[in-house]
Amino acid sequence: MEVQNLNKTLQEIFQSKYIVPLYQRNYAWAQDEIENLLQDLYENFKKSETNTTLNYFIGSLVVLKRKDGLYEVIDGQQRLTTLSLLLKILEQVKEPKLFYESRPEVEAFFDSYYRNGSTKDVTFNYKVSHLINAVDMLKQSVVNPDEIKEKRLFDIEDFDRFKKFVFENVVLVRVEIPQDTDVANYFEIMNNRGEQLQKHEILKSYLIETLKDKDDNYFEKQQDEFSKIWDACSQMDTHIQKLFSAEDRRKYFGDNYDEINQIDFEKEEAQVRSGFSINKALRNLGKKVDSFQIDDIDDAGKDQSIIDFPNFLIHIFKVKYQTYVDNGNKIEIPLNEKDLIAVYENLKNIIDAKDFINDLLYYRTVFDRFIVKATDDEKDEESYKWTLKKPYRYDYSKAENKISTSLKYKNSFDDQDRVIKAISLLQVTFRNRKYKNWLQEILHFFSEKKKFGLSVGEYQNKIDLIILNYFEQSINESNYDDGVKVPHFLFNYIDYLYWVQSPSSFNFKFTYRNSVEHHLSQYFKNPIQDNIGNLCLVSKSSNSKMNNESPVGKADSSPTGKYYKNGNIPPKQKIMYDITNLKGQWGDVEILNHRIEIENLLNNREEILIISD
Repeated sequence: MEVQNLNKTLQEIFQSKYIVPLYQRNYAWAQDEIENLLQDLYENFKKSETNTTLNYFIGSLVVLKRKDGLYEVIDGQQRLTTLSLLLKILEQVKEPKLFYESRPEVEAFFDSYYRNGSTKDVTFNYKVSHLINAVDMLKQSVVNPDEIKEKRLFDIEDFDRFKKFVFENVVLVRVEIPQDTDVANYFEIMNNRGEQLQKHEILKSYLIETLKDKDDNYFEKQQDEFSKIWDACSQMDTHIQKLFSAEDRRKYFGDNYDEINQIDFEKEEAQVRSGFSINKALRNLGKKVDSFQIDDIDDAGKDQSIIDFPNFLIHIFKVKYQTYVDNGNKIEIPLNEKDLIAVYENLKNIIDAKDFINDLLYYRTVFDRFIVKATDDEKDEESYKWTLKKPYRYDYSKAENKISTSLKYKNSFDDQDRVIKAISLLQVTFRNRKYKNWLQEILHFFSEKKKFGLSVGEYQNKIDLIILNYFEQSINESNYDDGVKVPHFLFNYIDYLYWVQSPSSFNFKFTYRNSVEHHLSQYFKNPIQDNIGNLCLVSKSSNSKMNNESPVGKADSSPTGKYYKNGNIPPKQKIMYDITNLKGQWGDVEILNHRIEIENLLNNREEILIISD
């Protein structure tokens, strides 16, 4: 029997035509998925400079070949749709190869986009809004988050070679299922299939397996202690103290629940676990660990971490070890969870599991106390607020002559508004879970463990230094007037400086705004429209709604105004709107004057932030 080659380059994939059946969900990829795709493509393109035969396997595509010759997409349509958009941007595919069953609006979008190479003529509605946004994000997402100077798709050096690499060296595994397959049943099975073990679960088993004596007898109590701490640390959306019983909470965090204690594993009773094996551990790792339910926790807040556990682990590896040696070469540990096992393999001879779990608990506690979380807030228009919380023990009388205690949370610092603004600035600017260099710098800062008790002023100064240093290293005046290519960091930094100057003048929080808006629209074809004095950062949806509306219409502050929102908008945008309302117009003079104000603001950045070494 002939063995088919399932590995297909994108050039080979897009020689065929595909149809997305009606039972498939709509396109749903957002910024995180698109950024990850582009960054992986760019990272492997860079590797191909020294290995011209390198292929990058991007995933699988499961299809059923219909009698009309079209391939029905069973699994992989999100990736295939994104690649279809990308290859049009890269001018590698000239006509649509992807069609949607019974979705005329989507097919009309692809037809228009492939004919015109633009989304401007496409009517914006909810059925194609994700596709329009995806095109913008493919063009504007940063492809090199681990480098100082930001690059977007069209900034890639040797762009023609990049296009060739994507088309000829990026590979999908295309699997054809038999034509007599019950597709509906197959699709349901695929959607319900069990998840494979994650890298952090495998890493846990490797580390636990080292807890044994010289005769290879396993220390059961040490393994249980390790597993308990690891499982708690893995639940990044929940404050760590909530995940332990009151007894363990005192053991790890002191009588007041607000410290961090070193666990002395050597004092634990060593017991032999005769039945332990790494295979047994792996079989149990995929089980979901529930939060410890205990009635002495007085905190019902729902939080969301800015990073997941695999990426947190790679941060701990880098804080502790910085580099590893591979084939005699010293390599800096990359802040990318996909490298987790490879990094461990190169460090395993120097890692002590007991030391590692102690540091994991310490840095997880640091993370909870000093890094913002997104906390549910029904009063907020966007349903969340940025918070910094620390635990404390609260004593109260439950019955006569009986004192009970509960775990509560309060602000990490008495006056922390500016700290929250500064950290959330960094988070919304560098939102991707990978390559959070600013987070690594903060965690490394706390490697000097006496800093766990630092003052708000000391911490504020550290965050401001990170922000200022990034500006000094990556921003220059040539960025100011670059239209949609102006780095998003610059807008957020300007907003932060305005707010620090006058906190009472602006009521806003940093959010995931990711689209550069021309206050005087590009529609008016003004030669200075790309000037920083005419630009602000808004959400994709806001940008699309504003479209070609006049500056006076955008700035309308009356009760019927759509965008002013009672002034609850970022400082730069508010100032532009206020000037428009004051002058009754927004033209060359207003744009140039605002630019001068921005320049002065940035030139005075150190005096505004009062940075000290």
